[in-house]
Amino acid sequence: MNYKEQIKVIGFDLDQTLYPKSPEIDTAIQVYLYHKIADHLHIPLAEAEKKFKDLYRDGSGLSGRLTLKALNIPDYKNSIQEALEQADISRFLKPNDEINELLLQIKKKYRAIDIITGSNLKITTEKLLHLGMEPAMFSHIITDDHFAKSNGDAYKAWLERYPGVDASDFLYVGDRPKTDYSVPRELGIVTILVNQKKVDPEIDSPQLPTLLDIKGLLL
Repeated sequence: MNYKEQIKVIGFDLDQTLYPKSPEIDTAIQVYLYHKIADHLHIPLAEAEKKFKDLYRDGSGLSGRLTLKALNIPDYKNSIQEALEQADISRFLKPNDEINELLLQIKKKYRAIDIITGSNLKITTEKLLHLGMEPAMFSHIITDDHFAKSNGDAYKAWLERYPGVDASDFLYVGDRPKTDYSVPRELGIVTILVNQKKVDPEIDSPQLPTLLDIKGLLL
């Protein structure tokens, strides 16, 4: 596909797309999960942390998701992403000059760049500012306050912002195979996955190691 000729509007996921994971962010996510475990099991936070770590063992045991499953936490499949979107991680985010310059170049070349995220508007704004990105640089910021990505409503709302533009002229850049690839693809939106450690042969979209790698496709 010739993205430079076909694409008119570009949307970005926020978490683990406009910034990568880090040890500090992983710790913040785990603390969020400890609170979730404590609330569900009605136990002290320290006990919840011990239960999690006894199963997780710093990565040598169960995955975070399976650890939550073993503890009978409801909706364990989505809890890690929920933690990423809702945990207090803004203070760990720092501007990346290369990424910020890339977004400015993309904004100049295409009709618009937008944010479609599972975070709420308050957290989204805080994260963007910590990343050195002015929210006003994005034409639209669609958040979880009103529209969910998982059921496609956020993407439908995004398409409605540009009447007369075909879904195939939209590009969404994210990191998660289900909500950032499968869901928008069902609506006809073109997708690219970034910050991918390995390539999934079942995914019919570019899967790039870093966000900066989209430069070769879009500019």
